[in-house]
Amino acid sequence: MTQSASLSPVLQTQISFRPMQADDLAQAWQLSKDLAWPHRLEDWEQMFSLGHGVVATTPDDAVIGTILWWAWGLQAACLGMIIVSPAWQGHGIGKQLMALARQALPGYRLHLNATSTGVPLYEKTGFHSTGVIAQHQGNVSTVPLIPLPEAVECAYGKCGHEHHLRHGPCHPQNGPFRLIELLLNEGRGIVVDSEKGILGFSFCRKFGWGQVAGPVIAQDPVFALPMLAYWAGTCAGQFLRTDIPQDETVAALLDQWGLLRVGSVVSMTTEPTESTASTPDTPSCFALCSQAFG
Repeated sequence: MTQSASLSPVLQTQISFRPMQADDLAQAWQLSKDLAWPHRLEDWEQMFSLGHGVVATTPDDAVIGTILWWAWGLQAACLGMIIVSPAWQGHGIGKQLMALARQALPGYRLHLNATSTGVPLYEKTGFHSTGVIAQHQGNVSTVPLIPLPEAVECAYGKCGHEHHLRHGPCHPQNGPFRLIELLLNEGRGIVVDSEKGILGFSFCRKFGWGQVAGPVIAQDPVFALPMLAYWAGTCAGQFLRTDIPQDETVAALLDQWGLLRVGSVVSMTTEPTESTASTPDTPSCFALCSQAFG
């Protein structure tokens, strides 16, 4: 991989960029720990198993920068875990990591979730803001169940719905297959079912300092909120996190349950979002799988 022309001649002799390898994950995890990010080594391993990455290294092969990406289909991809060691910031390393990721994804529509400090950099490289993702977390209190509409029921666990979760119409863009496989293997799942078919689904799994609820995908809030309430209830007394597209109604409920808003990121894409009228059959995302995956 070529090095950025923006680097000084001295730094060009010191910094190398190469594909991320499994042996790099321990150092990558340490970089995220230094920033007080909650990711476990196991979380890094799961993310790497689903995608690809690049690391920036010093002459002694110390990892000083990372980026991961995941191609969800043939047209869309997510970028995440974009980290540069504080001691090496300001030398164009993040810009070069972004450039190498984009070179690996020609023709893809790219998505990422950015901190407020990262937004100006990404805007300069062609990203546009599309919304805000609110991070809610805490030790959950007891949560009352929210009833589903008549003739609709929740199926807990796998319950024979694996094929529908991998390929069914309720998942945006009918994928991604490998991510659904990981969630089925590593997490607990819910399917909202009816005579007309699946109306929503969600997962809860180990992540960071406890559990994370997401994704939560449903055709309507009346199907999404009972699933969120179920995860909050089953995690009572434990640390739970969920990342939601900004929604005051959902946020108010999460606050009541002890899942307080602790921060937010800006959702960005390389293509402007055009407003389109949704239909009753169009599924929506009420909670992300993770900020990295989108």
